[in-house]
Amino acid sequence: MNKRASDFTTPAGVGLVQKTLQILDLFQNDTPKWTQARIAESTGFPRSTVNRLVRFLTDRGYLAQADGQSHYSLGPSAIDLGRRASAQFDFRGICRPVLERLSVQTGETVILTSVVGTGNAVRCVDQIESTHEGLRVFEQVGTVFPLHTGASPKAVLATLPQDELENYLSRPLTELGTQQPIDKTALRKDIAKTVRRGYAVSVGETYVGVTGIGAPFFWSGHRPAGSLAVALPDHRASSKTIARIGAYLSEGAADITALLTGTTEPSPEETT
Repeated sequence: MNKRASDFTTPAGVGLVQKTLQILDLFQNDTPKWTQARIAESTGFPRSTVNRLVRFLTDRGYLAQADGQSHYSLGPSAIDLGRRASAQFDFRGICRPVLERLSVQTGETVILTSVVGTGNAVRCVDQIESTHEGLRVFEQVGTVFPLHTGASPKAVLATLPQDELENYLSRPLTELGTQQPIDKTALRKDIAKTVRRGYAVSVGETYVGVTGIGAPFFWSGHRPAGSLAVALPDHRASSKTIARIGAYLSEGAADITALLTGTTEPSPEETT
């Protein structure tokens, strides 16, 4: 091992890595530009440390001077890293053990969605079909749904920052099947219920005779990444069943959030 590599295994080296990552984490969509003074204030690091780490990141292209002087933004190396991570990131593979657990717990169709790039819709990216005999529900992988229709999309809608939520609700919104205007007052009440209980419920919104329950999961910074949902025929969707499945979904969504943000790993029994 060379000296440069071994330096990062020392307590001081690990501390520098943590500080560097903490600085990079400041650059979010709603806070894209930072001065060294603001970085020092936000992190509590000495100005000398901030100056040294910012220069290091700028020299390597991970930060760039946004206005040519005092403000910094993410640089081309950070953008390239993000593109490579996006291309290599196995979203379905990471989430699959949680889907399998939910399938065993519920016996119903389990659906995984991810937020579409613009943030105005979700796409079904994976599912496990119900094990029940007779009437079963399934979804087409690749189908895109607007955020105001169905449990899986509305689970995401309810988590949007207030300004983004108001912007979405200000648009003309129609029902998926009838194309009739959405009752926005009723939708707002539904969003409030979703926030209170932690999961969304829909009855016949995407398909007649189908009840859906959905819970959101997140990237770092509490940005919605997608949702887990269970779809089942109305005749199996008693209030007790909905509450039980909602609890399973909330637990599963929390596990996926932990995996996506790197905060923890599922316990062995959660993946069996």
